[in-house]
Amino acid sequence: MKIARIETIPLNMTFIPEVAPHMLRATTHGTRVTLYRVELENGIEGYGDDLGNPVDPSVWVGQNALVALHQARHDGVQMACFDAVGKALGVPAHVLMGRQVRSRVPFAYWTIDLPPETLAQQIRQAASLGYTSYKFKCRPWWDPREQVAAAAEVAPKGFRLWLDFNGHLREAGLALPVLKALAQYDCVGGFESPIPQRDVEGYQIIRRSVDRPIVGHYGGGCCHVVSDRSFDPGVPGPVQLREQMFDGYVLGGGDVDRLRSLAGVAHEFRKPFWIQTVGTALRAAWIAHLASTCDEGLLSHLAAHDLWVRDVAPAPKMVDGWMLVPSGPGLGVSPDPAAIEALRSSPPAPPVRRISTVVYSSGLRWHFANEQQRHEAFYFGHLRGFAPGVRLEVREDDGSRDFDELYRRCQEEPVVE
Repeated sequence: MKIARIETIPLNMTFIPEVAPHMLRATTHGTRVTLYRVELENGIEGYGDDLGNPVDPSVWVGQNALVALHQARHDGVQMACFDAVGKALGVPAHVLMGRQVRSRVPFAYWTIDLPPETLAQQIRQAASLGYTSYKFKCRPWWDPREQVAAAAEVAPKGFRLWLDFNGHLREAGLALPVLKALAQYDCVGGFESPIPQRDVEGYQIIRRSVDRPIVGHYGGGCCHVVSDRSFDPGVPGPVQLREQMFDGYVLGGGDVDRLRSLAGVAHEFRKPFWIQTVGTALRAAWIAHLASTCDEGLLSHLAAHDLWVRDVAPAPKMVDGWMLVPSGPGLGVSPDPAAIEALRSSPPAPPVRRISTVVYSSGLRWHFANEQQRHEAFYFGHLRGFAPGVRLEVREDDGSRDFDELYRRCQEEPVVE
């Protein structure tokens, strides 16, 4: 079952308009996606996806696709091989991954941080698509009490928000008042990584004090700090388990064997988890297959695939918060050739300079040239985070001399007025 050829197909995706300004400002992930089309010697094709520009997959041409299922250290190629081999053998991808333990898996909607009114709109959108869980980035340049209050007004009964702080609450003493206030809302299901994951004692205090589950990334840190890699190295997974830091886990990445290995650890310690990796409807189907073989894959997984205006394939069906695992061979979803061609020929999003401004209720305004600069200002304690009434404003380059001058100053350091 040799691989005859691999085609890379770069795509320019578009975010839905309601979240596009925030996604593009946040740069959590861009609109560039690459499809990998693996063709076997018998002519059967399989598709996989990966974020970003194409990576040369030629080393796998001529190799056995069955070997690539476990040896390919390339998310797109490995996924495409599970699709192609499954089709060749006439079995769903999950049969090649392990023993299936459920035929449907919990799945969540996801976005970056949003203003309260936009968050409320996205909750309505998520519920209309069949979701009952929403993973949401909670950032210090918004007032989370305002966000959750807006969410509570529109969330259907049983709908749950999971708030991901990526360590921005900084330490337990600062975190507890915020977490306890948010836990008063029924729509809040739990919290992800409230403080840096190096702080073992802080997590123990939070778990004892807050009436909501706390989840974290297995075996590492959680903070978006680039300038100081020692800021949050986290602690190894065995330490997290021994010290009972978390009620559950977030597992990322695209390698099936590694994820199933971590799923085995989670099963041994009875720790539920979700799989979190971003892509198209193909990625959502891949997650559904993999999660269906994991006993403790009981928290809502995510692929963020519903944020595209147009996708490369129809996503697996959602029913009351659960995604049905496709039963057809391979991934069980069929790419749309017309959509692929349209997305391949669509122009890339042009680069745009932006100035983001953190506005406090006192009128104090801090201007930033990029997202990373703003993240680190809060992580390092230069600004007060999660303050009542705080909000974020974004100004795009209007070609004016005023914008150019302020942007230049912000690049050197944040500007306060």
